[in-house]
Amino acid sequence: MDVLILAAGLGTRMEELTQDLPKPLLPVQGKPLLEYAFNLIQPLKPNQIYVNTHYHAKLIDSYIKKNYENIHISWEPEILGTGGGIKKIHQNDLLVLNTDNIWTSQFTQEIELAWQYFQNNQHIDNLLLTRRTSKSFDLEILPDESIQFPSKACNAQFQGCHFIRQGVLRNYPEKFNIPTYWKKCSMEKKLFSFTTTAENTHIGTKDLYLKYTN
Repeated sequence: MDVLILAAGLGTRMEELTQDLPKPLLPVQGKPLLEYAFNLIQPLKPNQIYVNTHYHAKLIDSYIKKNYENIHISWEPEILGTGGGIKKIHQNDLLVLNTDNIWTSQFTQEIELAWQYFQNNQHIDNLLLTRRTSKSFDLEILPDESIQFPSKACNAQFQGCHFIRQGVLRNYPEKFNIPTYWKKCSMEKKLFSFTTTAENTHIGTKDLYLKYTN
């Protein structure tokens, strides 16, 4: 398993909070958001760990080099979108996660179970980790656990973490956002859900961040 942590975005939903600091380095309870992602995946012992960067890239690079070893930086001179960022480093089956969440330690075990499920079900090209008990549903999971995307009758929440099969983005452009792929993947019945129970607090906007940190 390889891992990609998405850290290239402009963080515009954080407004002035990310004027001088990229969102992945915003502090929460004494440590940056990016550290929660590293703590989550380290017990998984992935083959390769990648972090894509663009906005305030030098600050992220400096933080990683100071605190971690054997992390590959995938610098993007221009924003490639979530899909383009994945495609740039996508050589093997890949775990992708964002830095909008306060990842809980028990979620590591659920990722391990999802990885086993993904490996045992080769007909699945993209496996999204989801949660069924939430106040903000954004995905529609069908009875066979496939995902209807775009979703209308939403009954689950995306956990900001997914597995994507080697080679499936080969024919996509260098710049695109992953929902473009999800739509096609859903039509082909290759987009599926893996239900998890751990609650990872989402703080992807200024209001949510301030609510959680104040």
